[in-house]
Amino acid sequence: MSGVDNISFTQRIVSAATTMTANDYHVHAVASSAYAITLPDSESTVPGRPYYITKDGGANAITITPFDGADTINGAATLVLASGAFHGAVLVNTGDVWIAVALY
Repeated sequence: MSGVDNISFTQRIVSAATTMTANDYHVHAVASSAYAITLPDSESTVPGRPYYITKDGGANAITITPFDGADTINGAATLVLASGAFHGAVLVNTGDVWIAVALY
């Protein structure tokens, strides 16, 4: 991103369940089947760091899940990117929980 924080603009395309890491910036899901993308542990992720998740227009939903039960996304246990259309989310962690700062 800035070069100062040693975070790059990496992109991964996935078609099955995966867990995001500190090396991820953007994960794009091919929705040929329904599966989950798991966020990193919010307590071990730099607060304020954004993660971008998008899905194609495939016929299946993609569920975004926190790393463990103590984490939430906007107070909920999961966030679902609906089926049948392109959708995305920008998620930022607070050090304790995840906040979806943009949904599209």
